[in-house]
Amino acid sequence: MAYFQYAVVASILHDEQQKRTLLGVFERALKKAGGELESLGQEHVHLRNDMLPLFIFVLTGGTEAEALRLIQDEKILERGEPIVLLAHPSHNSLPAALEILAKVTQDGGRGIILQADTAGAFDKKALEDVVAVAQSMKAMRACRIGVVGRPSDWLVASRHGAEAVNKAWGPELMDIPFEELLDEIQKIRAAKLETDLGLPDLRERAEFFREADEADMRKSMEILRALKSLVARHALHALTLRCFDLVLQDRSTGCLALSALADEGIDAGCEGDIPSILGLHWVRTLTGQTGWMANPSIITVRNESESAEMLVAHCTAPRSILSGYGLRSHFESGLGVAIAGVVPVGDVTLLRIGGKNLERVWFSSAEVVASPRKEGLCRTQAVLRLPADKARELLSDPLGNHLVVVRGDWTQRISAYLQLWRRP
Repeated sequence: MAYFQYAVVASILHDEQQKRTLLGVFERALKKAGGELESLGQEHVHLRNDMLPLFIFVLTGGTEAEALRLIQDEKILERGEPIVLLAHPSHNSLPAALEILAKVTQDGGRGIILQADTAGAFDKKALEDVVAVAQSMKAMRACRIGVVGRPSDWLVASRHGAEAVNKAWGPELMDIPFEELLDEIQKIRAAKLETDLGLPDLRERAEFFREADEADMRKSMEILRALKSLVARHALHALTLRCFDLVLQDRSTGCLALSALADEGIDAGCEGDIPSILGLHWVRTLTGQTGWMANPSIITVRNESESAEMLVAHCTAPRSILSGYGLRSHFESGLGVAIAGVVPVGDVTLLRIGGKNLERVWFSSAEVVASPRKEGLCRTQAVLRLPADKARELLSDPLGNHLVVVRGDWTQRISAYLQLWRRP
C-alpha cells in the first residue's frame, strides 16, 4: 500500500539510464516504506494521486531550479504541505537539497531533509514520522468539525472561531445550533425508533450499573442516534457538544454517546471545547490512536523530584482505550449514564493546543500508574507520572482546562509535526 509519492529531480547531464541505475539503489527501500514513484525527471510514471503527499528525491546536484518549479507546479506550499526532500551521500545530492530548502524557508515554507545512508536505506522511524505528519496535515485540511451549541460559558480560553481554526490547523468548523440536536432527539422519541444502535453488549460487558437506570440508558442511546444523524447530515469527521445544556434542557447527558462516537472513529469532545476537539482529531490523524479528553484535577510537583504526578478525570472515555468499565450517573448532575472506566497502566502522551490563534502546543510523555475510582471526581480517572518541568509548565503557563491523553509515546512524531507546521 502506498503512503506517499515521490518525484525525482536529476541533472540533465545524466542520461535516463544513469538516472535509473542510481535511483535503483534507493528504490527498494522507498517502496518498502510505502513510497510510489510518481515521476523521474520529465518522465511521467503514474497519474498524480492527490490523496498522497508528494516528496522530492534530489537524485543529483544542479537540480535546484527544477525542484522549485516542481514545488510551484504542484502547489505544495499553497496546499499547506511541508517540503520533504530525500537526499543521499553522492552526486551532490545533499548540497542541492540544502540550497532548495534554504529557498523554501526564505519564502515562508517549512521543510525537512531526510538522508539515505551509503547502502541506500533511510532512517525507518524518521521516514515513518514524516509520512505520518504529511498525511495528518492533508487529513486536517480535509476535515469538518461540528460545534453543537456554543462552547460552555466557563471555557473562556477555549472558544476560538472558524477562521482561527482553519488558518492554524486546516479544518472547517461548522456551527450547529443546539436546537437542531434537540429537534432530532424529539423526532427519534416521537417515532419510537430502535436505540440499541449495534451496542447490545454495552450492559453485558459493564462491571456494574448503578445510579443510572433503563430510562437513562434509553435517553443516552437517543442522544447517540441524534448525534449520528448530525454527523451524516453535515458530513462531520468530529464534533464537540455543549453537553451541559442536555442536563438543563433534557435531564440527560451526552457522556455515553460521545464515548460510542469516538470508538466508531468520530472524535467527540465535551463542553464545546474547540482546542480539545482539534487535539483529539489531530492525534488520530497523526497516530491512528483514539484520544481521551480529561480534566487535570490534582498536580503534585515536589521540588526535589524529577517527576510529578497528576490525576486526570472525566465522565466519558472511549471504551476501546479502557481495560474495563462500569456505568454510573454523570458526576456533577447525578443524571444520565457516564463511563466509569479503568485506564490501563503504561506509556501515554499528553497534549493541549492553545494560544490566541491556536499557535501553541504543549505536549509531554507520561505514564499511567493507577486508575482509581475516587468519589468526588468525574467517573473515569487516571494517575499519571510525567516530567516535573512539564507539570510546572501546566501550572505556570497553561493553555486551558482539558488535556488530550493518547496511548503510547508519540512525542517524537509530534515534534516532527511541529517542525513542519506553518503557524499562523
